[in-house]
Amino acid sequence: MKRLLIILKFFILLMLLSTTATQAEKISGVSPSYGKVYRSARIGDSYHFLLLTKNGMFYHLLTNKTDKLTVRELKSSKLLSILKKKQSWGKAFPKKGQYTVDNGKVYTKLLWNRIKVISSTKIKYLNKTFYLQ
Repeated sequence: MKRLLIILKFFILLMLLSTTATQAEKISGVSPSYGKVYRSARIGDSYHFLLLTKNGMFYHLLTNKTDKLTVRELKSSKLLSILKKKQSWGKAFPKKGQYTVDNGKVYTKLLWNRIKVISSTKIKYLNKTFYLQ
């Protein structure tokens, strides 16, 4: 009787693992919208912005100086002065780097943080959900 229960639990676990793996494969085939700005919902008094380019670069910004940014502004080397013109006080933490695709999943190259592409309009990065702006 104990053997039967152990075998039954094993098969149930095996079925659950196979179902989860198939769902993950479907999601990994989705590609992000390149060259478009994604924005998080308001977190406290700040917003997070994310931009992925086709040439493997990503731009990430945390700021409470604005709630809208264009692609050109986010890619600009003078981003902090642009934000200062929009609002003189507040905080802004820009970050840029490269990303790589490994087995259909997107990761930052430096710290290997996952950029999970849920759909072409929705991305998860650093435990924040970004929506196409």
